[in-house]
Amino acid sequence: MNINDGGRRLFEDNEHTLHIYPGTISEGTIYCPIPARKNSTAAEVIDSLINRLHLDKTKCYVLAEVKEFGGEEWILNPTDCPVQRMMLWPRMALENRLSGEDYRFLLREKNLDGSIHYGSLQSWLQVTEERRRMMERGFLPQPQQKDFDDLCSLPDLNEKTLLENLRNRFKHEKIYTYVGSILIVINPFKFLPIYNPKYVKMYDNHQLGKLEPHIYAVADVAYHTMLQRKKNQCIVISGESGSGKTQSTNFLIHHLTALSQKGFASGVEQIILGAGPVLEAFGNAKTAHNNNSSRFGKFIQVNYQETGTVLGAYVEKYLLEKSRLVYQEHNERNYHVFYYLLAGASEEERLAFHLKQPEEYHYLNQIKKKPPRQSWDDYCCDSEPDCFIVEGEDLKHDFERLQLAMEMVGFLPKTQRQIFSLLSAILHLGNICYKKKTYRDDSIDICNPEILPVVSALLEVKEEVLFEALVTRKTVTVGEKLILPYRLTEAVTVRNSMAKSLYSALFDWIVFRINHALLNSKHLEQNTKTLSIGVLDIFGFEDYENNSFEQFCINFANERLQHYFNQHIFKLEQEEYRAEGISWHNIDYIDNTCCINLISKKPTGLLHLLDEESNFPQATNQTLLAKFKHQHEENSYIEFPAVMEPAFTIKHYAGKVKYGIKDFREKNTDHMRPDIVALLRSSKNAFISGMIGIDPVSVFRWAVLRAFFRAMVAFREAGKRHVQRKTGKQ
Repeated sequence: MNINDGGRRLFEDNEHTLHIYPGTISEGTIYCPIPARKNSTAAEVIDSLINRLHLDKTKCYVLAEVKEFGGEEWILNPTDCPVQRMMLWPRMALENRLSGEDYRFLLREKNLDGSIHYGSLQSWLQVTEERRRMMERGFLPQPQQKDFDDLCSLPDLNEKTLLENLRNRFKHEKIYTYVGSILIVINPFKFLPIYNPKYVKMYDNHQLGKLEPHIYAVADVAYHTMLQRKKNQCIVISGESGSGKTQSTNFLIHHLTALSQKGFASGVEQIILGAGPVLEAFGNAKTAHNNNSSRFGKFIQVNYQETGTVLGAYVEKYLLEKSRLVYQEHNERNYHVFYYLLAGASEEERLAFHLKQPEEYHYLNQIKKKPPRQSWDDYCCDSEPDCFIVEGEDLKHDFERLQLAMEMVGFLPKTQRQIFSLLSAILHLGNICYKKKTYRDDSIDICNPEILPVVSALLEVKEEVLFEALVTRKTVTVGEKLILPYRLTEAVTVRNSMAKSLYSALFDWIVFRINHALLNSKHLEQNTKTLSIGVLDIFGFEDYENNSFEQFCINFANERLQHYFNQHIFKLEQEEYRAEGISWHNIDYIDNTCCINLISKKPTGLLHLLDEESNFPQATNQTLLAKFKHQHEENSYIEFPAVMEPAFTIKHYAGKVKYGIKDFREKNTDHMRPDIVALLRSSKNAFISGMIGIDPVSVFRWAVLRAFFRAMVAFREAGKRHVQRKTGKQ
């Protein structure tokens, strides 16, 4: 067995047991165990079921998958592999799949018209619909109104009644509530049985507000509005960190795909299914508020034909939190993928990638119960790590799940090996520490030179060139080239900048490859008119004990979203009422335009002042804060501490947040020096050299063009050899 196969030995060699629930198709059978391998298709599993349960072979059967994060029934195509889909389930679902109603495979009968026969479900839906109509006509008593599913219907609309109504609904596990066309969601932090097929059918092509509020209703209205009006739609999700935005995005995307495919799992849905775990592994991390917090924003666009059939999809990412790679606050972790790799790699992979334990890496061992030290030299090994492991997680299973998801998206074993090798190089790069040379004040050296051969081998660059790039900088003046040593703080900054840029380039490349997998050939046809539904999943508003430049950017993005909300819900709606002559009481709302202008308006906005100070070599944190204070001391949306504290406070729509000015300039100008760029471009590994400083789209297109010409030359050479052999025989 080679190294590439070691991490996936469980998938390739083992035989798995699928528990198929036949329901009413086979009375008296709760579930039927069917042995299957990774490449066993749904058609093969159904044949085994028919023989095992002695079913009617004249009827057509299909397999359906029910998952917790959707609860919907995804009908598998005959060529789909159930074991592969099962291995994407969480570990708890694999261990306890007999105890709950979620995460299972069902056997369904297919009708002649292609629809799925649900038995008693159809009659249940029919009775429910008739009962609703009888209540609307007054033939049946209306249910007692203890709460309101639309806050606009409250007889007395104020903050107290609004919160009481939401609280009463939440106590009855009603987590969804409307405000007109807006859906409010309260995260229950547990799975609720409100995503099964009866709800999918119930909300199909229904007007918003006719039924109990649900996220399916929002997806359904967006889908049918797009088809009827021939206009693109967008769903914006906003909320604090940990409020369930990513989970809601999963519900929306899977339901939008299901509406198009009428329940059948399409190729696009398969890729999205695999893309989710990949993006979460590389872009999510544990924070003080959330064990699986998205540390980047994403916009997912699902493209459709005019008939409503899915054409493809597109993912765009925003503001990856690169600083998390080199430093984490108390009780927080680095990105998930590092812990997955270190826990799940096989022995062969550990040797090939020079892997160690998490506590042996500087970029991972900063999570201590004691407050973090000020520098690497002050690091104390007797501080106990407090969150290398999150309760309830299985890192080995998560790594296996990640490998399978990457394979579904299209990452070949060789590509996965290159990615994991680069991750190991980043971790080892963080372990390089510096010291001042004793005989020269302005010169530094590397304390642990034994790490250099490991990093150079993983990056496939020359060791001596790597050493020079990490301790010196080249400066070109008129007619000569100067080589100057870094100061100690400068060297640490360059090292961290190199690691962050490598990880950021890797993440961009992964998103690009996912988009290529989601690309449909019909996108390239100029005459094909497409429609789309976009879902924006942006990071939530954050207010930690220590807030820095990352929280400043995240909260500004949420400030803009709130402004968008205010404009469309309050200002534009009331202008439309006024134009139509409708009489109503004018609604006062808090306009946050002044806060946005404070941060971004040219030429005195905080971001523009920050750019100015970032270009001055002699600027400091104090000069930046002084410039902020000089320009905006009279602004009511910003406050400066009375004491000499290097911080400022902004009055956001969600409350006041204090930001420490430390590292604002460094993080704003975070980029690699030309020496480091040249070093990485010189790598013998085409994967690394092509990722740095070059447009990935151009690299990919050139790779395709190069492969075409290579194939053409190979065919010509083969033709010449064939002619020569034929001539020689004659």
